[in-house]
Amino acid sequence: MKYAEFKAVCPYEIGDKIKVIQEEREEIHTITDIVCMHYLKTGAVQFLFELDNSGKLVSIAPTEEACKQ
Repeated sequence: MKYAEFKAVCPYEIGDKIKVIQEEREEIHTITDIVCMHYLKTGAVQFLFELDNSGKLVSIAPTEEACKQ
């Protein structure tokens, strides 16, 4: 097995509220879980988020405001 180490900072925390805009509708969701995936081959790190205890993981594009924190 290959040893891997990485350092990543997520722009969001569990409990953060996010606004989702779809087809002229705005919905507010709460982040209830965060998954961090580290790709050994490329070294890339990706965050996936569970919203409102749905059991589904989604990708969120961070806003500039979230990246400044």
